[in-house]
Amino acid sequence: MRRWVFAILTVFALLGFGFGSWLSRLPAIRDHLGATTLEMSVYGLCLALGSVTGLLFSGRTVSRLGPRRTLAAGIVVQALAMPSAALLIWGGLLVPGLAVLFCFGFVFSTSDVAMNVSGASAERALGRPRMPMLHAGFSLGSVSAMGAGAAAESLGLPVPAHLAIVFGAIAVAGLLSLRLVPREEQAPDERPDEPGPAAHSTKTGPIPTVTGSVPVVTGSVPTITGAIPVVAGSSAGAEDAAAGGGAARQPARSPWRDPRILLIGLIAMSMSLAEGTSADWLPLALADGRGVANEVGALILGTFFVAMTLTRLAGSPILSRFGRVAVLRGGAVLCGIGVVIVILAPVTWGIVAGTLCWGIGCALGFPVAISAAADKPATAVRDVAAVASIAYTALLLGPMAFGFLGEHIGLLTSFWVLAAVALLSALLAGAAREPERSAR
Repeated sequence: MRRWVFAILTVFALLGFGFGSWLSRLPAIRDHLGATTLEMSVYGLCLALGSVTGLLFSGRTVSRLGPRRTLAAGIVVQALAMPSAALLIWGGLLVPGLAVLFCFGFVFSTSDVAMNVSGASAERALGRPRMPMLHAGFSLGSVSAMGAGAAAESLGLPVPAHLAIVFGAIAVAGLLSLRLVPREEQAPDERPDEPGPAAHSTKTGPIPTVTGSVPVVTGSVPTITGAIPVVAGSSAGAEDAAAGGGAARQPARSPWRDPRILLIGLIAMSMSLAEGTSADWLPLALADGRGVANEVGALILGTFFVAMTLTRLAGSPILSRFGRVAVLRGGAVLCGIGVVIVILAPVTWGIVAGTLCWGIGCALGFPVAISAAADKPATAVRDVAAVASIAYTALLLGPMAFGFLGEHIGLLTSFWVLAAVALLSALLAGAAREPERSAR
């Protein structure tokens, strides 16, 4: 189980490094093409649309192929698509380049769901929280990519060559890491929906997957942030497959009609919105609303990322000690307090303190929500995909809404909405309670 966790942690870090590498070279692409801000926004929009489209099909894809094969295929396709897109765009062939970039976004989001499902499965099998650490790996990979991108820029390395080297290395390292992931992630005796003694067992084990359908990038980057493999069968017979065929045939279940999954999705959405809005708008909001110098605003944003990453690294023991509900509720309250301090603080040190609270508070929301969505092994893939869809939609579209709102009332003032959303997350935290604690 530890090797499995290590392998998925490596995949998280590698995909974060790949995505961060693309982000790190956007200024070089803009300068090479002489593109306007609007044109650069179109590039980001194509990638985001591809990501959202991938999320719509991720549940069915991961269910049919299994997380391991989905990740293997996804890593290979990404290794081909990103350098190709960069080469086409670099050469001025924008339409085919943007089409390939759309494909990259599609595969990236599908791989993201697969690694989250596999990570949740490994976490369940290990019996200890590990999702925060996995998402910290993604963040560390993204941050490391920024440094590597700066080095490539200083060496004058063309963007297509840089990304070809990076994604070639990612493909090799990723496929080697997946050798440590079990080919069959379903334990023979792990049948949560089967009537009889097994249905009442508290034993932890990997998450089996079933066929089913289930309905995105800024600053810190997603972190969903990954997941899982497959049991054959039609979506109508998903519950039969999970029960080994021993139970009566049940109607197909949709996570979009499950109140608990929707509430968990709202928790993930709230914290993802807090993360994405900070990454997109915090420096500009401080520059406009507090007269902070641009370089100081960038350093304060760096403080936010460091606080969030360190909190995720420490997340496993914190969750083991206090449980999901207390961590989510406390984090949401701390995030809301941090946002209010940033809005009202008249001095720089106060803004830094508020930013630290903001980053620490929202750090564990998304990974804990993914763990909670995977509590029911028989439907874990579809549930994780649904929660990820809600969170990533907020991560992609939310900052745009704040930009529109900030245009009319000011960015700092618009952050009051984030404080209210954080409060909502605190009120909903009970939906993520661990099954064992719920039983008590």
